[in-house]
Amino acid sequence: MAETRFALLHRPTAQFGLMLLVGLITRASVFGDLSYFSDELFYFLAGQRMHDGMLPYVDVWDRKGPALFLTYYLIAGVSASVWAYQIAAWAFASTTAFVIARIALRFTGVQGALAAGGVYLFSLALFGGAGGQSPVFYNLWTALAALMVLRGRWREMLAAMALAGLAIAYKQSAAPEALFLGLAAVWRLRQEGATGAQLARRGLLLALAGALPFALFAAFYAAAGHFDAFWQAMVTSNLRKAYNPVGDHWVRIGALAKLSSPLLLGAIAGLVLAERRTPRAFISCWIAAALLGFVLVPNFYEHYLLPVLVPLSVASAALFNRGAVGLGAAAAAALVFAANSPMFAFAKRAEARAAMEGIAADIRARNPRPRLFVYEGPVWLYAMLHSYPPSPLLNNFHLYFPPEEGVSQFDAAAEVQRNLAWRPDVIVTYNNWEPWEENARTAPLVRGYVAKTCRHWFTRDYHENYRSYRIDVWGDCNAPARAPGVTPSAASPAPAARPDGN
Repeated sequence: MAETRFALLHRPTAQFGLMLLVGLITRASVFGDLSYFSDELFYFLAGQRMHDGMLPYVDVWDRKGPALFLTYYLIAGVSASVWAYQIAAWAFASTTAFVIARIALRFTGVQGALAAGGVYLFSLALFGGAGGQSPVFYNLWTALAALMVLRGRWREMLAAMALAGLAIAYKQSAAPEALFLGLAAVWRLRQEGATGAQLARRGLLLALAGALPFALFAAFYAAAGHFDAFWQAMVTSNLRKAYNPVGDHWVRIGALAKLSSPLLLGAIAGLVLAERRTPRAFISCWIAAALLGFVLVPNFYEHYLLPVLVPLSVASAALFNRGAVGLGAAAAAALVFAANSPMFAFAKRAEARAAMEGIAADIRARNPRPRLFVYEGPVWLYAMLHSYPPSPLLNNFHLYFPPEEGVSQFDAAAEVQRNLAWRPDVIVTYNNWEPWEENARTAPLVRGYVAKTCRHWFTRDYHENYRSYRIDVWGDCNAPARAPGVTPSAASPAPAARPDGN
């Protein structure tokens, strides 16, 4: 009966169209948002700066993988509007959901497969994935790689390893999933009767295919004379970085387990109830590999769980395929994700857009061509006001957040001094920020500069997806005469918790 009701949705084009529609529904509130998530707005800003000739890790520094910056570079080549990357992320997320459905169709019916893809799209918003976080893009490559390995054709498995390697070039924490897929491909070859010599030869080819994307990026930097900067960002910085300095990892893990429980429970039930043809071992190991990637970067922010949602959704498909009960379970999971996320917070996101536009407009009204230094706060103001300080540490998280001290090849205090020597006439700082959450070497430099040379213009709030922050905007810096004004230590309500890092 269920298969008859869903006869139209047997067509791949209809399945893809449905995933696009569900993706649009779950992400529409974010379109045009200027402050949804600081991470992705920095990535888009970096992509735009690449069109000005700047090179990641050399002229604009961060530790994210080169494929992510290349993606944002390509998107920025289409349009400088935030709509560009948000629409691209919608397309990637919906296509990933479609691939999840195609994987699930190998062992379950249309209802369960499409429900799994749909619930994946609903789950993204709860974990900060309604915009352009890196897993929103590379989850597609991982899901495609898994589908190709399951198909078991040799050339497709080679392509699967290249795609898994491409995912690593977005974020290195995708490596455990890539390793699992490689081992699964070798096991598939062994099951098909490959000899030891054949396994060794083909295993080497699979490994080379997986290493190829990262190797090509490394070769590019080596040819450009910047391999040391590439190595430092990809390897050294991750070894130096302090993770979860607050030490509340168990609290975070518990909260994330609770938030993801609709899919965690759905995956367990799906694996228990699945038919014999279901690749239980493959899916279970895939989930384990994704969880390993999650714990390898032990900050335990909500968006770090985004890669795990893919295999959990696949595993849940068998439960979602069980007639009215399955549809009810899928609907319940979707409703839980929707109710606990800002998915449909259209008014709040409109307020967030207006807040950013207001901040930029107020700065522009007082200084049409500012020399802007956003020491703390939304770096997207640089793009809105077309003003950029000289430091490669354009992502101000590396300037003010204490655990970022000494992570890059650039000394944070020296880079702040470099920006201040540029004589910025507009500076943005957090309002009444906790001293322990500011770099003890850089904050006094900025606060001292502001106290000596700037006037307090105004205090505003800006709003990310879950948090709001209060910022002070200081202007008329280096003006001939400074009128008495508010000092940098002026008291006002404390802001929300610090922003997530990357």
